[in-house]
Amino acid sequence: MPKKVLLFVKNTDRALQTASSISEHLIKEGVLVSTFVNVPEEKKRISAEEFDLAVVVGGDGTFLSCARMVAPYGVPIIGVNEGRFGFLTEVDREEAPTIIRMALEGSIKPQERIMLEAQTSSESIGGVVLNDVVLSRTYLSRMLEMDIYVNDEAVTRIYGDGIIVATPTGSTAYALSAGGPIVYPEADVLLIVPICPHTLSNRPVVLPSYSRIKLVNLSTNAYLTLDGQEGTQLKQGEEVEVKAAPFRCLIYSHPNRSFFYILKEKLRWG
Repeated sequence: MPKKVLLFVKNTDRALQTASSISEHLIKEGVLVSTFVNVPEEKKRISAEEFDLAVVVGGDGTFLSCARMVAPYGVPIIGVNEGRFGFLTEVDREEAPTIIRMALEGSIKPQERIMLEAQTSSESIGGVVLNDVVLSRTYLSRMLEMDIYVNDEAVTRIYGDGIIVATPTGSTAYALSAGGPIVYPEADVLLIVPICPHTLSNRPVVLPSYSRIKLVNLSTNAYLTLDGQEGTQLKQGEEVEVKAAPFRCLIYSHPNRSFFYILKEKLRWG
């Protein structure tokens, strides 16, 4: 039976041109290709469970959007960089047909990466994320106050600009800017990273992946975001439950580039 590939494309001329070229290569090899642009009306038409592989053509934001759609169905992802940064979209467009073929043939294996599942007590928002769940202040420049629980144990009360609960994949995103550690992407852990805490003792914490985290908002100016793509204002006293999702995101990395190579190339690390 022919393999079925989802091409999920950033809505720019360059990304669409690259996707068209990739599609032509795959169709010549007998692959069934469906192309969708990363806009709300097209995302609604995607039946992710139908595909053997998702190929993202765009940047990290497009990759995160696709991951949240396809990961629950066990569909692996390859990222082709046509964005600005390209930390998750590791593959250059010239190499894309070759690496996609390797994935479809099974000659390379995907990494399994933790995702988070978040839900507010009011059920105003919820879902899965690949990078992070962020509770931050709104336009008012007042500190947030929030309580943090881990496995129902009260851990600390934080005063500051907010809190990030991140995956290892998300450790090189917002959490890194907030002073969190770089974590190897396949590590089986979760991170809690304060944003500009007003207490010197409030430092980032690394937890085992089975931890259940609860954030209790004690302020009137708090905003919750999921992977920077969905968000809602939280009421005072509202809670956010965060835990590892029951599935992993399957990601094909570039076969000739290690995590440390990407750190050096993209973040000038080391």
